[in-house]
Amino acid sequence: MSERKVSTLHISPAMVERKAETVFESREIALKWLDRPITALGGELPSTLLKNPEGCRKVYQLLAKIEFGEFS
Repeated sequence: MSERKVSTLHISPAMVERKAETVFESREIALKWLDRPITALGGELPSTLLKNPEGCRKVYQLLAKIEFGEFS
C-alpha cells in the first residue's frame, strides 16, 4: 500500500506500533522510541499522540520518513 493511500485511511495505534516495529526491526526498540520525546514531533511522546487520529497520522508519517531515510 502506498504512503498516499495510507494517509487517507484511519491509522490506528496498532498500525503505528507495527510500523515502528518494522522501521526499528525490534519490538523492544520500537516501544522505547514510542515512549521518548521526539524533536520532530515538537518534543511530544509518540505514545501520547496515539490517543487521537491526527496524532496517529503524524507519528505514522514520521516513521515512514525514517524508514525511507528522509530526515528533513
